[in-house]
Amino acid sequence: MTEQAQGPLAGVKVLDVTMNLAGPAAAMHLADFGADVIKVERPGSGDDTRRFVPAFKGESSAFMMINRNKRGIAIDLKSEQGKEVFRTLVKGSDVLVENFLSDTMNRLGLGYQALTEIHPGLIYCGISGFGRSGPYSHLGGVDLIAQGMSGLMSTTGNGPGHPPLKTGAPICDVMTGMFGAMGVLAALYHRKLTGEGQFVDTSLFESGIAATFHQSAQYVGTGEAPVARGNVHPLSGPYEVFQTRDGWMTVAAGNDERWARLARLLGR
Repeated sequence: MTEQAQGPLAGVKVLDVTMNLAGPAAAMHLADFGADVIKVERPGSGDDTRRFVPAFKGESSAFMMINRNKRGIAIDLKSEQGKEVFRTLVKGSDVLVENFLSDTMNRLGLGYQALTEIHPGLIYCGISGFGRSGPYSHLGGVDLIAQGMSGLMSTTGNGPGHPPLKTGAPICDVMTGMFGAMGVLAALYHRKLTGEGQFVDTSLFESGIAATFHQSAQYVGTGEAPVARGNVHPLSGPYEVFQTRDGWMTVAAGNDERWARLARLLGR
């Protein structure tokens, strides 16, 4: 098989020391592009998503989805023997992705500074709840909390009188995985030009903020905090959902030209 057929990241080796969704998703994208990804799990219990439901042929379907195209190994990173095995794997890798609490890898002696001493060209992607600096950097985080603190939940739902609502998909987890993979790709390109490794830092909270394109623009333009508007677009319309005699229809006529075409189609 040619390198192109294997994917654009064929030959790139990635250590995936993550669990749950955002971290595994970042490594999944790299694996989908052809990187050789080795998922490192704790002995015995492994990734928490292994026990998610529903199961498919005895394995969590969520775990299989987010960890596709990866190989796996169990290593006890708290033991000296496990640390030595891990350092050996690091020496032969291009990228490391982890999503522990911000000080965990440093306490284990496996943080960015320690690992770059044995592998100066390493690209280290740290995924966290709130980033590696700031007043919340020491805290863990999950998608639901990031959606709430970033303001996403206040702009999702049916408006005043209704409780805050999370998005159906775990949008902060999903976007953080994408941003992490994007940062790794940029770092790989930088290393190709300079030979230098880099630290890539992204978080659930920052992804939630980044998702508020329209709402942030609305606030900057008006000074008013955006509110939930159900299925109505905050900046243009019609761009929403309508009930018809035989079901529901989405209509997206979000500029003047499309509005005029829609009016003609409706005979109005």
